[in-house]
Amino acid sequence: MTGLERDNGIVVDFVSDSVSGNYPYFLSSYAFFTKSSVGRRYPESFHPYRSAFQRDRDRIIHCAAFRRLSEKMQVFTAEFGSYHRTRLTHTMEVVCIARTVGRVLGLNEDLIEAAALLHDIGHPPFGHCGESVLNSLVAEVGGFDHNLQALRIVEKLERRYVGFPGLNLSRELLDGQAYKVSKSGTPLLEIQVVDVADSVAYDTHDVDDAMEVGLLNTDQLMQTALWKRSADRIRERWTNLNEVEFRQAVVHDLIDVQVSDILVTTRKRLIDAGIETAEDALKLSVLVAPGSEIAEQKGEMELFLLEHVYRHPKVMLFRNRITGWISGIFEYYIANTDELPERYDGVLKQDNKRRAVADFIADMTDRSARLNAFKKGN
Repeated sequence: MTGLERDNGIVVDFVSDSVSGNYPYFLSSYAFFTKSSVGRRYPESFHPYRSAFQRDRDRIIHCAAFRRLSEKMQVFTAEFGSYHRTRLTHTMEVVCIARTVGRVLGLNEDLIEAAALLHDIGHPPFGHCGESVLNSLVAEVGGFDHNLQALRIVEKLERRYVGFPGLNLSRELLDGQAYKVSKSGTPLLEIQVVDVADSVAYDTHDVDDAMEVGLLNTDQLMQTALWKRSADRIRERWTNLNEVEFRQAVVHDLIDVQVSDILVTTRKRLIDAGIETAEDALKLSVLVAPGSEIAEQKGEMELFLLEHVYRHPKVMLFRNRITGWISGIFEYYIANTDELPERYDGVLKQDNKRRAVADFIADMTDRSARLNAFKKGN
């Protein structure tokens, strides 16, 4: 069971623990309280020492789709080296940033952590290129979107528990993931935190990875205001850094600049809007976001990355190979659905074979997709 107490204006949300009594953590009045959760689709009894969102976190971490993120590319594949991020390491970096923002704002960290762990598990192999190919291949049956695929995984495809399909996550997590697709209404502040942390993480770390693999250099990045701001700050503070040390210092500063701006700007918005409860925040537009100057500079950085990294000739060359691999795998299994693993029988019966094959391919890691393509002669 959970309860609420007020102590000198600070709200305490605590979980009743049959083992060691009550353990509190301090929340702002506008945080989402665990006791307010509408629960799960399939009702379950309370756990004696874990809150609902802690249980969600653990279920996500233990599911097969989450483990596969360790072998799914973020931007670069193994051909580019071993330094760069995978979907799993990116996810953990989002968790770190999101929890930092959430703690300073006094939001529900358990909900934030679970939502951050969930946000990318629907990605197919080979990142956005793989998603684009799958989307075209199943366009006639609704297309493919990694955010929707995450919902399919946790509501239907994962089979780890007796009594219900999927992971039976709390409604707030499912609604937060659904918001990433519809963008309608306003999500809880905790979900807003995850979205902004994701943006900070991928912008900053894509720059870091691109420099490591030799697609970008400092001179190019000095064209962008966000990088130049941090680079100038580091040069003022340190005069004897080598190239790698300088890059890493600037990357750290980029994160600090963005997170600090988000915190200052969001606090001001919350105060100016007179937000006192989670329900108050739902009535307004998104509040957890950078200020106008940093937002403009982030937009400039993202356009720069699009032109110089995501559309780099070396990256585009590999994208062409990926298109052929995934298309070949898809057409093979469309013609041979009897070779799909047994766990997709339900999808074949309830949906259609194109959706079943898309689910199968989306489950693959980069390595298993590559091996499958070679075995099928692609």
